[in-house]
Amino acid sequence: MKSLVIFYSLTGKTKLVAQTIAEALNAELVEIEEVKPRKRGFATYLTVGFAAITNKESQIKPVNVNWNRYDMVFIGSPVWASRPTPAINSLVYANNFQSQSIVPFFTMGGDNADKALENITAKIERSQGKVISSFAVKSYGLSDEKIIDGAKKAITNYTN
Repeated sequence: MKSLVIFYSLTGKTKLVAQTIAEALNAELVEIEEVKPRKRGFATYLTVGFAAITNKESQIKPVNVNWNRYDMVFIGSPVWASRPTPAINSLVYANNFQSQSIVPFFTMGGDNADKALENITAKIERSQGKVISSFAVKSYGLSDEKIIDGAKKAITNYTN
């Protein structure tokens, strides 16, 4: 089974989870990058939260992926204001997943990714994809080792 892990990460935590998944599944790894990188800080967190709540997109660098090459696609995003990021919105809005099997995954500071999953599932289905599973890894305030452990536990269903 050929898998793709595609993700957006502002702080590096979602990237860490994505790398862990790709390594465990021997999957291809693609990072989504915004054309204008975001600065970290309080003002940024206010603006990105509002953008996420309102389902905005951001300008991302071109992503050249032949979706038909993959049996399963993992799409990773931090949770911002209970939603996926604008960069992930841009990816999903711009692509037709042609009945592709999609597994959204999230990194988050809270305990519940249900709203983010509901939001991204609706977008993926409008883009002709099929969400077959999902998971979230708590990352706020945790060491890289604990985040990696959480990612490894979350993907055990896909490695057996």
